[in-house]
Amino acid sequence: MNFRIVFSLLLVLLTMTGCDPQLNIAGAYFPAWLACTLGGLFLFWLLHLVFLKAGLLPYLFPLPLVYGALIASLSCILWLLFFAAP
Repeated sequence: MNFRIVFSLLLVLLTMTGCDPQLNIAGAYFPAWLACTLGGLFLFWLLHLVFLKAGLLPYLFPLPLVYGALIASLSCILWLLFFAAP
């Protein structure tokens, strides 16, 4: 690879590390992905209650896989809703 391409890619990677959104909560800065993960867990808990009420748990075959995918999907959706560039 060309030295200029490698250098420019390395420069971009090093300068993009500060682009992670930070949330100021009670004077401490937390990464935004942590807030999205906690929100995804809360939304997952609500969906779990809906699944229990509807009787859908027997149809969700590999339960840990389905629940893990739900938590990851809900966390990514929250990230896109609140922190994605317009």
